[in-house]
Amino acid sequence: MMTFEKTFDNAALDYDKSRPAYIKEIYEDILHYQPINSDSNVLEIGLGTGKASRPILDTKCHFIGIEPGEQLADLAQNRYKAYENFSLFNQTLQDFVSDDKLFDLIYAATAFHWIPEDYGYNRVFDLLKPGGAFARFAYHAGPDRKRRTLTCEIQELYRKYMHSESRPAEFSSEDAQKLAKKVLAYGFVDVKHTLYHTTKDFTADEYMALLRTYPDHMKTLTSDRKKLFEGIYSAINNHGGIMTVYYVMDLELARKPY
Repeated sequence: MMTFEKTFDNAALDYDKSRPAYIKEIYEDILHYQPINSDSNVLEIGLGTGKASRPILDTKCHFIGIEPGEQLADLAQNRYKAYENFSLFNQTLQDFVSDDKLFDLIYAATAFHWIPEDYGYNRVFDLLKPGGAFARFAYHAGPDRKRRTLTCEIQELYRKYMHSESRPAEFSSEDAQKLAKKVLAYGFVDVKHTLYHTTKDFTADEYMALLRTYPDHMKTLTSDRKKLFEGIYSAINNHGGIMTVYYVMDLELARKPY
């Protein structure tokens, strides 16, 4: 199992509780672009604990999810055990065996970037029916805009313990457009992209749980990571005990030609 999969899997409960929910408008836009019903076949790549699965499952489609992390997959299996239309394979996309031209919709939620680009887009294209759609969406965390002093203190901690000199840039419409245009090289058409904005409040303890799900943080030297986490924890509590994360969520849609 790859390192990033171990990181997520070892923190499965933290991942499930801490990562943000995807807003309903994303699913509304996906299902407007590609209507799904009980006759449709849908594949979710890297479903994790199933945080992005329920709105699609509720269409009554024939749903298959693939997830390489054992603990993540166990949580998803338990979450959706009452859904007769839910099937889960505890494996990677590379190990997944399926007929080509089977799926009406394939989607990935903050997961597709872990797959080699050429392989991922070509495999999705082959698995889709003619006229089928691929939806790629993700969230990108941004700093607390209401607590500027807190944000500056945290940025200084990252500079000191993770040697990060640059301020994090907000994911932009131009970034989404670049992702959307990538699929054109793989034969997709009718490309669209949309941005959404939402926030989530974290206590210091909740934010520590979130940080434990970040692979780059967990790969940091243990002594530096301990100091970073302790510093962030204290900073949040020193500024009222709450930090608001500003999330940008992006959606890219594309279609396999008929």
